[in-house]
Amino acid sequence: MHDPAPDREPLGNERWMLLGAFVLALGALVAIVLDDYEPARLAPVFMLLSWFPLIAVHELGHAVVARLLGWRVDAIVVGFGPAALRFELLGFPCTVKLYPLGGYVSPAPRSLRGIRLRSALVYAAGPAAEASLVGIIALSLGPEALLTRTSAIGVIALQAVAIAAGLSVVLNLIPRRIQTERGESYTDGLGILASLFRSRRSYEVQVRAGHEARIARAPDAEAALLACEDAFRSLGDDPHLRSVMVETLERLGADVRGRALPDRVLERLGQR
Repeated sequence: MHDPAPDREPLGNERWMLLGAFVLALGALVAIVLDDYEPARLAPVFMLLSWFPLIAVHELGHAVVARLLGWRVDAIVVGFGPAALRFELLGFPCTVKLYPLGGYVSPAPRSLRGIRLRSALVYAAGPAAEASLVGIIALSLGPEALLTRTSAIGVIALQAVAIAAGLSVVLNLIPRRIQTERGESYTDGLGILASLFRSRRSYEVQVRAGHEARIARAPDAEAALLACEDAFRSLGDDPHLRSVMVETLERLGADVRGRALPDRVLERLGQR
């Protein structure tokens, strides 16, 4: 299963790519110290400093578009390793981890309606958010200033951010597989293509699994009932979901009278 912005840490060959990027950035910093100073040499520093904010912009793009398309977003995570900070932003549960070298979003489609196009759009939203940032910088500076060598520190900083964001967009849109210790994943570019050609059956499994997980981890009877009704509206009387509904509602002692649940669930709970 290849979810948009999958829940995974950068592992395998990704670790070497990240390490290489930081070694190059460190080399640029050393060059600034050893060579004669001039403002233009600060560009690599600003590119390095923009790494973490650009990851956040990228993941927020995935999350916002997923929610606009009716998907549930369970988490936005920036970095890997132990959690350093947890908070809520725009209604999204966010976690910042100790090593800010990547990120992911946990989106969950609620139904199968237009799911191929919606999945492709969620994948595309991360690079689109960074491309939009490049456009905003270009408009604020003007196309000529964006590409002109200058000694103005503020302009150099914006140019560096635009370059870093543009490189990120290109790298994310190159269709390729990424092998990690936890399995295979996709870049956003390959994810867009895969979304359009995945079988409907695989999408059904994904949607059902999301509803089952939400029902099973409901903290109380009311939350479980709402999750069951949402699943019923999305997938109808699905036999796999039905068993999870019954088990969870029985465990929580839910009163299902008057609720919009499948008849067979109401019958098995003896409250129809």
